[in-house]
Amino acid sequence: LDMASVSRKLNELRQYTELTIGVGFGVRDAESAAQVAAVADAVIVGSVLVNQLAELVDQPDKIPATLAATVAELRAAIDQGI
Repeated sequence: LDMASVSRKLNELRQYTELTIGVGFGVRDAESAAQVAAVADAVIVGSVLVNQLAELVDQPDKIPATLAATVAELRAAIDQGI
């Protein structure tokens, strides 16, 4: 994830809008979520969760706990700014 490029693009976009700007491309783990949170108004997570769902398709009983743990990890990283 090229955070310098993301930051530059966000600064450019903010010249044209006061809307909330979220970033989702490249958010794949706690570290990248925290990096994005440092420069964007919102962090969008999708692929990581979809991939976990696909991996657990034959184990549906594990899906809620696995996704909850992933979201908690991402949220903690965002809150701590790691």
